[in-house]
Formats: sequence, C-alpha cells, structure tokens
Amino acid sequence: MQSLIISLKTKLAQIQTILDKTPSLIFMMEPESLRFTFVNQGLMQCLGYTQEEMLTMSADKLNPSFSNQYCQQVLAPLLSGAQTAVDFEMTFLRKDLSAVPVSLFLRLVELDDKQLLLAIAQDITVRQGHEAHIARLTNFYKALSEVNQAIVRMHDETELLTLVCKVAVEFGGMALAWIGRLDAANQYIQPVMSYGRGKDYLDDIVISASEDEASGRGPVGTAFRERRTVVVNDYLADEMVRPWWGRAAKVGWQSAAAFPVTRAGKIFAILSVYHAQAQAFDRGIIQLIEEMCSDISFALDNFDREKERKQLEQELKLSALVYQNSSQAMMVTNESNCIISVNQAYTSITGYTADEVLGKNPRVLSSGKHDASFYKEMWHTLKECQHWQGRIWSKRKNGDIYPEWLTINVILDEEGDPNYFVATFYDITDKVHSEELIWKQANYDMLTGLPNRYLLHQRMTDDVRLAHQHGLTLAVLYIDLDQFKEVNDTLGHQVGDQLLIEVAQRIKSCVGEAVVVARLGGDEFTVILPGPADNAYVAGIAEKIIAKLVMAFTLSEIQSAIYISASIGIASYPHDAENAEDLLKSAEQAMYEAKLAGRNRLSFYTSALQIKARNRLSLLGDLRGALAANQFELHFQPIVNLATGKITKAEALIRWQHPQRGMVSPAEFIPLAEETGLIIAIGDWVFREAARWARRWKSDQAGASIQVSVNMSPVQFKDDTFNIDGWLAYLQELGLPGRNMVIEITEGLLLDVTSVISDKLLGFRDAGIKVSMDDFGTGYSALSYLKKFDIDYLKIDQSFVRDITTDPSDLALSEAIVVMANKLGLKVIAEGVETAEQRDLLAQCGCDYAQGYFYAKPLTPAAFELMLKTDDG
Repeated sequence: MQSLIISLKTKLAQIQTILDKTPSLIFMMEPESLRFTFVNQGLMQCLGYTQEEMLTMSADKLNPSFSNQYCQQVLAPLLSGAQTAVDFEMTFLRKDLSAVPVSLFLRLVELDDKQLLLAIAQDITVRQGHEAHIARLTNFYKALSEVNQAIVRMHDETELLTLVCKVAVEFGGMALAWIGRLDAANQYIQPVMSYGRGKDYLDDIVISASEDEASGRGPVGTAFRERRTVVVNDYLADEMVRPWWGRAAKVGWQSAAAFPVTRAGKIFAILSVYHAQAQAFDRGIIQLIEEMCSDISFALDNFDREKERKQLEQELKLSALVYQNSSQAMMVTNESNCIISVNQAYTSITGYTADEVLGKNPRVLSSGKHDASFYKEMWHTLKECQHWQGRIWSKRKNGDIYPEWLTINVILDEEGDPNYFVATFYDITDKVHSEELIWKQANYDMLTGLPNRYLLHQRMTDDVRLAHQHGLTLAVLYIDLDQFKEVNDTLGHQVGDQLLIEVAQRIKSCVGEAVVVARLGGDEFTVILPGPADNAYVAGIAEKIIAKLVMAFTLSEIQSAIYISASIGIASYPHDAENAEDLLKSAEQAMYEAKLAGRNRLSFYTSALQIKARNRLSLLGDLRGALAANQFELHFQPIVNLATGKITKAEALIRWQHPQRGMVSPAEFIPLAEETGLIIAIGDWVFREAARWARRWKSDQAGASIQVSVNMSPVQFKDDTFNIDGWLAYLQELGLPGRNMVIEITEGLLLDVTSVISDKLLGFRDAGIKVSMDDFGTGYSALSYLKKFDIDYLKIDQSFVRDITTDPSDLALSEAIVVMANKLGLKVIAEGVETAEQRDLLAQCGCDYAQGYFYAKPLTPAAFELMLKTDDG
C-alpha cells in the first residue's frame, strides 16, 4: 500500500508539473458560484495574481460577463448534459486591469464525486496580432516574404542584415538603405552594411550617439537613444538633418527615416533608409519597415534564445487533459520514433484513429513529396537543436495530400538523451491557397491568364542572362492592337475584355505553349522568342500573328463580327539591347514605327529609330516652350470664288519658326501637340490670332467679306475642359461677327459624337460661325450628320483634284460631291488646285470655291494683305 501511495504521489506531482508548465491557462471552478478551486502557473503568470488571491476569487473578477444570466445561457447546456463541452472567445482582465483576449474551452468533469467546471484557455493575443499582421502585409507581401524566408534559412546576422538592406531598396522602393552599429570605443554609430545607389553619401559620415553633438540629434542618433522610428519627409528643409544637407543634395535625397532594431530587448542597430522623393514615408511604408525590423529582431533573438527554446520544449509536455482537447493535432513518439500517443485533433485532421497508428512510424502520413535529403536535414536539426518546425506535405487516410505546419520538439531524459518526440501540427490548406492566390495576382494578368509586366521582366531578365551565358540570341515581339480603342468605346469594356481574351489565345496558338506570351496592360502584348533564330524566322512568327489577328472575331456578346489588326515591333538581344528593360523599350519603339507606317504590319528596331525617338523627345521639349517664346506664326492661303475669281476666304495655317531647327512642319509637331494635350493652348492661340487678322481685314474695304477658317483638332472637341465661350467672348470683344470665322473639322470626328462634341458644334452654329468638313470623301463619310450639325462647306480633298484632268473616276467623284452638296444646300471648296485646267473643270462641275498653288502658297499676313489689295484693284 505504501508503494501505491508513493506512486500516486509521484504521478500527482508529475501531473501538477505538466499543468504548471503548459502554455495553456487552466483552472477549475464550482459550477454554481464560479469560484476557483484550481489554477495553474500559466494562468497566474498571465493575469498577475498569486495562487492565494485567485483561490479567493470567482470568474466574474476576470470578466463581468460571468454573470448569472450569462452562466444560464452558456453553462446551462453543460449542467443539463445537453452538451459535453462549450468553447468561445472572450477577454480576461489582468490584475493591472489590462486586457488579454483568450479562446476558452469549458467541460464539466467529475472529481472526488463532485462536479467541477474544467476551463482551458489560450492566450490568443499573438494569434489576433498575426491576423492583423497578415491583413497589413497584403500590399507588401513580397518584401516581408523575402525577409521571412531569410529568417528561416539564415543563421548569420551579417547575411540577414545585408539582405534586409537589399529588400528595402528592391522591394520597398528605397534609394539607399544601410545598417548602423554603435562603436563602443568612440560612441559613434558606424555603417556596417549598405545597399543601393549613392553610397558615397556614407563616406566618412560621422553620427554621434550623444544628444550633446549636432550629429547625434539627427534621425539615426535620435532613433538610437529614444528607441523609436524617426521620419524626415522634407530632408532639405528639416533642421534636424542640417549637418547632412550638403551630402543629401549631392545624391538627391528628399526624405529619410531611421528604425531601431533590437536584440534581447536592447538597441542592437539602426536601419536607415533614404528616398529620392519628399513625403515618401507614409504610414503604409513606415509600417512595412517597422514590421521588417520587428522580424529582424525576432530572428536575432532566435540566435540567442537557447534558454527560451528549452522553456518552449518544456511547455510541450502537456497534461493528458490538455493534450486530448487541444485544437492542434499532437503526436508523441518514443526514442525509437514509434507513435505512443495521438490526440483527437490528430484523428480529425488525418482520419486515422489512435488504434490505427499506435506503435507505427509517423511515416504513415508521408505524402511522398519530400525526398530523403529533406528528412535527413530535419533529423540533423533535431539532433543539434532539439527543435524543428516548418511546412510539410502529409497524406490523410483517404489519400488526400494537404499542407501542414509542423513543429517537433525533443524531450531529453536526465542524461540528455532523446526520450520523447512531441509533434504538433495544423492544416494550413487555406493559408497556402491564399499565398498562391497572392502570388498569382502579383505575377499574372487576371483577365487573360498571361504573365503580367512584372513576371515578364523576370522572365526576360532570366532569358537574357542565359542567352549571354550560352552566346545565344533572343527576340522580343511588342504587339499593340489597332482599332481596339474604337471597339472598347463603341461596344463597351465587357466586349473589349472578351476580345482581349480571344486575342491572347490566338497569339499563343501562333507560338506554342513553351514560348512566353505576356500582357503588358491595355491592348499591349509581348512574345519572347529564345534563339538561335534569324530575322526571317522571327518575321515569320510576327506575320503569322498579324494574319491571325486580322481574321474576324465572333464573340458571344454581340451578333456582328469584329475586325482589328496589330502592329508589331521586334528587337533582339544582343544586337539591339543588352538588358531586358532596354530590349523591351527597343521593341516598343519599333512597334510605334509600324504604327506610323500604316499599322497592321511589323517593324524591326534600328539605330535610326533610337535617333528618331531622341529627336522626337527633344522636339517635344522645345514645343512646350514655343508658345511662350512667341515662336508660332500664322500663314494664310487664299480661297477664291470660282464664279467671280475674287478672294473671299482664307485658311489660317500655323507655322513654327524654331530658333535652331528653322521652320518645323506642322505634320511633325501637330501630332505631338495632340498626344500631349498642348494642342488645347496652341489651338486657342491660332483661333485668337486668326480672328485678330480677320478683324483687321474686315476694317479694310478690300477685306470686308473675308472669312478666315481655322483647323480644329478632334482633341480640342473631345476635351471637356475646353469651352468655346472664351472664343465667342473674344469675337465680341473684337467686334467681329461669327460669320467671318470658319471652323474646319474632319469626317472622323462625327463618327463618335458625344454630348461634349455636339455642344461645341451647335454652339458654333448658334454664334454664326461656319463649319467646314475637311478632306471630304477620304474617310468615313458621315452623311447623316451634315444637316444635323449644319455643316456649311465641304472641302474636296486634293487627292481627287490632283488627277481630275486625267482620271475620269476622280472627275466623276468630284462632280458627285458637288451635286450632293448643292442638293443639301452646302457650298464646295476644292483643295490642291494647281493648274488652270483643273480650275476650269471644277468650275464646270459647279464647284463654288478653290484654293491651291495655282493661286498662291500659304502667305505671311503682310503678303496676303498685299494680295487682297491687288485682287481688289
């Protein structure tokens, strides 16, 4: 009997030790009064009470929610036997009145013929923090993922901190990042590692740890002393960083921040980062780097935490009660690695009951997805560290393979030899799916499923590196769809999206599954063709794509077929560029050349394109200042009444007298002005200048009936910020009637008439300003709009007039335009008249007006005015 008592006391002591060492918060209560009858060490440490204090307390001291009414609702099912256990989440109040969130499990148990409530709680502060952490990291997943992966695989602080600097620059968008450590000998903070551009900023830099020195009152010194993040968002204006203004101005820093990195609770280092833009450190960026520094501190602490690791190992010695009711799967094996115990969560996750696995090796769960080296490394780590954790793929009883997060701790006996292996794991299927989704969203276009710009750059960089290593070539096709904007604007984005999906499939069908096809965004696609391949082969692929895309698209959303085409630019490595970024730019320039050449074609990159692009960029820069520099002037080409031979109209034509280039053709700078929006200001100047001359000539008897026409860009019409009221007010200020001005438009403008366009056209009509349709017959002849918007003049394009004396078809077309215009009450102006014979034929057709070199080239205002006086005489 004595030996039995000693055995029971030993077991009781063991159970008490286990209950005190477990990380769970365990206590027992009387069901009626909720007074504590037992509390473990973990609960007392968490709440700050002594055992004596807690055994005189009831549960409502921890949370007022433990009221009678609450108990009736929550505990009644237990007391009645309707439920064997209940679990929920709530908040406990510590002795210092601070709150700690917990998940609580309650079960009614029999002890010494007495019913007690067994409560097992878990401090979920860390879990809740992790959930918020994951939500915050969505936008910065790659940066922190890189650091976290490094924390897992690295055991060297120098390697880790070097990577942190690199991550801050490459993923965080910083220009320079460096780590500073205190030199105890001289009390200065010295750079120990850095990454990024402008490293000469750090040359001989002096930063004191003392507040008594000016260099110690900057961000780094302050962050070191006060253990807080210090941000300077306007570097060159903040007195805090005055000692380094000169250095910052030299390298272009506009903002900076310093973040403390702790180790074992003490300042270990300062992470200092710089950005080339002011106000670069918003809350999101600050949180990113603070999280990163927190992770670094965690990793550094792990290097030093052998004592804490042993404590964690002890906490894995769960009591039988806690062990069986844990939400995590648990498995214990002996020194021979045979399973001696599993809990209920193990059965729920794996599908195996305890009877099916006891005595067996844990490899019963092996998925076959890990090789021998994986397990060899695992056992090596367990032997060296008595601890291992990581992601592993396991197999359920039904054959399903799933990911789990597994932690294994070795329990040593008194001699220091392995006695037990305690494994805990949980199913992380949802987490893995989320990670896969985040990665896919970051690397693939969600509409077409093709690699996006980010992944394309990675693939191109890899392919360029391989091509360089093996002496191969690499071709890139830059594909831009023609007419896609018209489809999107007229048929809607849903149809446009379906069209892009079909385009992606057609491009892929032309190159095969092994070739990378990516969508850059919008209607732009890219194909990477690894070499060796000559120009003929690459051109053949491009022509195949062009032929495929020009074929009709039949989409389920609409009844009629859709027709588009594609312009393709081609560049190759190493002939056209030496890196991925420049290779893509070269292909894009070649694509624009294909566009300019008429679309629906391919173009190879040449050095001439680079020169052309630079010239274009230079011209654009000059164009931005041309108006303010008074470099523009108007010339006027007379328009003659064929019946009287008199000049009754003039077309105002802009000219740019460049101080170095000389006279720049409108065909060269007008498209640039339209692309950049400069046409709004230039067009406003043209109208006002033309109106000013029209008013001058109206005052002169010779020009009393002169109408001056100005060409108006579709961009001006479509810009909803441009209002014609300013023009009308200017005419009123000049005292010039609207009938003395004519607005020339193109046919294409009327194909997609919005309220913004129609309001301007009708506004001109109401003001008496005439409207002329330029180049009639060369594009889409929107006949139904001629009367709707009160078009006054039709201009026969010079392409018809040029061969009117030799080509009967052109003559017939011109006659038809005149007859149609007369029937509609419109007047006709023929452009490009160069001979008397052309003039006479047009007059015979009934054409009203003519302009061209036969009468005069565009003239300066003074020359035109002289011609008016001569014509009147």
